[in-house]
Amino acid sequence: MGARMSLGQYISTRRKHMRLTQEELADKVGVSKSAIAKWETDGGLPDRDNLRRIAEVMDVSVDDLHRIIEREGMKNADFNVNITPEVIAALESYGYKVIRPGEKEER
Repeated sequence: MGARMSLGQYISTRRKHMRLTQEELADKVGVSKSAIAKWETDGGLPDRDNLRRIAEVMDVSVDDLHRIIEREGMKNADFNVNITPEVIAALESYGYKVIRPGEKEER
């Protein structure tokens, strides 16, 4: 794993190392070329199924990819910022329960 690179940088670097174009990687993962471009520029995170397919295609573990995401998330964390619906959707796609302000946690 590289020194503190984002998931997008990691995907881009690994793809180039494998001598794949964005289009070729997209075909192997089963997504559009624009999805790969978006992930590589940190414009969004792959959902759980796509993350698993990326890991398989790139021959890395899903855990390794999760570690990059977690490291990146903590580095950029600003706890005074409102979380966007996209972030909530991403967290929920990874199995986290998001409790919104004013909501009671179910027991």
